[in-house]
Amino acid sequence: MRWSKKAALELSINAIVVLILAITILGLGIAFIRGQFGALQEQFSSVSGEVKTELINKIKTSGDLLAFSRAELDLQIGKKDTLFFGIKNNKDEIACTATTIRCIKALKPGTPGECATDVKNGAIVGGSGCTGDCAGWFDILTPIDIEKGETGVYPMTVQISDAKPDTYLMEIKVYIGDADTAGESDCENLDASDTPPANPDDDSVPGAIEDEWQVLATKQFTINLQ
Repeated sequence: MRWSKKAALELSINAIVVLILAITILGLGIAFIRGQFGALQEQFSSVSGEVKTELINKIKTSGDLLAFSRAELDLQIGKKDTLFFGIKNNKDEIACTATTIRCIKALKPGTPGECATDVKNGAIVGGSGCTGDCAGWFDILTPIDIEKGETGVYPMTVQISDAKPDTYLMEIKVYIGDADTAGESDCENLDASDTPPANPDDDSVPGAIEDEWQVLATKQFTINLQ
């Protein structure tokens, strides 16, 4: 009986020691994971800061109002990637900016007049003008204000699942809206439906607003889809 009590006591002590060790190891593991996530977050913030600085400097040195982090994007079918772009407001007041992204054409010889099935050459595939049957290749910010003389840097996420491997010529067009009102936000003074027209050269397009939206800048880039 005495041996059984002693054995039970030793077993309890061993269990307590194991429990303490387990808690200690768990705590160290959690601290390590938090440290790794913190380092990754700092690294992401640093990269974002570098991209912002790079795009602002590109616009300053080139005199352009629109710049990309990459003019050529390598992309896997169905995989997401992010392209950063910078817009400079050269107006003397705060301005609301919006975008439209088009697939101009596929560049391989013999490619038919479509970027993808039901996506004709020149079709809108992202941006504020991406409504209705738009392919939605790009997920981009809604219209946003930029202070006078400032450069805004923003991400646009791209994912293409309905096109064949090819090199695609793309175009991003930035519009600037004018609500003709003074205030802290020009976008708020524009109606929610006042988005850039799907086809600014066609007055018959529903919702075309030529008086309130003007083209600020246009630039082309390519996507190598594999």
